[in-house]
Amino acid sequence: MRRFFPLRPLVLMMAAGLPLACLADNDDEVADLRRQVQELTQRVDTQQSSLRVLAARLQQLEAAGPGQARMVRTTDAVQPDGSASREPASAEGSGGEKVVREAPPSRSAEAVYREQSAMFDRKFTLETGVSYSHSNRRDLFLNGFLALDAIFLGQINLDRIKADTLTFDLTGRYAPTDRLQFDLNVPYLYRYSAFSSVGAGFSTSAVAERNVSNGNVGDVSAGVFYRLIQESADSPDTVLNFRVKAPTGTSPYGIKFEDSPDSGGNLKIPAKLPTGNGVWAASAGVSFIKTVDPAILFANLGYTHHFDRSFSDISSDPNTRTPGSVRLGDQFSLGAGFAFALNERMSLSTSYSHRFARKARVRQQGQDWQTVNGSDSSAGVLNFGVTYALSDRRSMVFNLGIGVTADAPDITIGVKFPFSF
Repeated sequence: MRRFFPLRPLVLMMAAGLPLACLADNDDEVADLRRQVQELTQRVDTQQSSLRVLAARLQQLEAAGPGQARMVRTTDAVQPDGSASREPASAEGSGGEKVVREAPPSRSAEAVYREQSAMFDRKFTLETGVSYSHSNRRDLFLNGFLALDAIFLGQINLDRIKADTLTFDLTGRYAPTDRLQFDLNVPYLYRYSAFSSVGAGFSTSAVAERNVSNGNVGDVSAGVFYRLIQESADSPDTVLNFRVKAPTGTSPYGIKFEDSPDSGGNLKIPAKLPTGNGVWAASAGVSFIKTVDPAILFANLGYTHHFDRSFSDISSDPNTRTPGSVRLGDQFSLGAGFAFALNERMSLSTSYSHRFARKARVRQQGQDWQTVNGSDSSAGVLNFGVTYALSDRRSMVFNLGIGVTADAPDITIGVKFPFSF
């Protein structure tokens, strides 16, 4: 038994020291867990502060609406007291900074902005389009006198003109800044007109009819757009525009009218159809766009001034050559409408536009100015449009216009395909 007795103190020491080691390990684990809990608590506080900042930012974006196309570069740094400070930052990944962007507008909303005003966030946009317009006009001419207050003695002519115009447009737009944009428009027109007259040879059953068609480049124009006020919660997007149109198309002055052989002198038709106004023109206007969720409201005002121009011949008589000058009447235009963005890609729009034109004046060489009666006009058009974003860079804009006054085309149909680079 003496061989095992020295082991007893060792066993007792081990039995007494084991609980003490376990207690020491438990204390270390508790301290580690307490430290982790404190770190997680700090992270939660930081995340809650960040969530408050993001929630406030989201509320601002929702108040501004989906039509905003701006980018704000900021760094949201959370302070120890839970507040957030904003300082300019570079791109994400540079020193832990990040780029915070506003919610981008839908592609359908961008198409509405581009159609009604201008888009300043695209460097270059190329737009191709084609449009068709049709007008049908009837005129009654009485050449004679009224006898006994009931009987008309003379010649009665009923003239009818059906005009169809097909226009191909190529437009380039360049925006060097977020407030400035330039554009250049080059149209090509193909015109077809059918002239008919009833009453040839004093016979109500005789109808003379002739057709004239031709095509050529129209009047080329260049414009500049400047964003005066950027849209906010209280003010609309306000854009000023200025445009100059050059007389590159076929001038209507000096075109000779010839008698139709079977009309008995009742029907005169032009040798060709004009594709331009023949004079220089400058226009200025302002447009307003405001997002009122879920609609986009827009309106515009414009004024066009035509400059005097001299021509070597302004007569329509094939046997006469008359030098002179032409002064077209100035024009006032206005329009308003609204659009709904149905989804990310498609939007619908409805608008009304009206144009008032004053009377034109002509002056033969060496004589005074004379007013051309019947040259003033009042053209109102009701428009319906559909925009569809084919991709991030391409979209399609369809428009249907219905004339509501006698001076406006009866119907206009157009489609455009803007492509952004």
